Amino acid sequence: MSDPTEFSRAVMPYSRKMFAVAYRFLQRADEAEDVVQDILVKLWQLRDNLPPDNQLEPYILALTRNLSIDRFRSRHVADEEDLPAEEGIEDEWVENTDRLKLTLGLMKQLPDDQRKVLHLKVFEELSNEQIGNLLKLKPDNVRQLLSRARRKLKELAQKQGVI
Repeated sequence: MSDPTEFSRAVMPYSRKMFAVAYRFLQRADEAEDVVQDILVKLWQLRDNLPPDNQLEPYILALTRNLSIDRFRSRHVADEEDLPAEEGIEDEWVENTDRLKLTLGLMKQLPDDQRKVLHLKVFEELSNEQIGNLLKLKPDNVRQLLSRARRKLKELAQKQGVI
């Protein structure tokens, strides 16, 4: 993938998602932009060894997540003595990460159609209309599947004593 146009075509569509992932961890737009730029540079350096198109998005988002986590940790290690009011942030981040892992585990127990719709809504940040177009469903069906998925997740979480 030595051609810059081909590289841009393959990688740039993910820049919004990369920013969203970085921002979720860092909560600072300037740092999230820096992470995206660093990842783009890294991807350009690795352009001849990138995974195939169907595996590129998870690869890019994993790189983004990992670099964001590293930045988050290094920010708090470097600023530890300057941020006494933010001592609980790392604990909160760990708790949120644990909650996300638990939710992902519970999602595996959902019926396929509910899991797909919920994944597209939450992780891909698609609108109900976009989900409907992608899965060839009517908007009412998308809303219904989302409602059922959320209800089922709540039931599963209650059964496991999480909530």
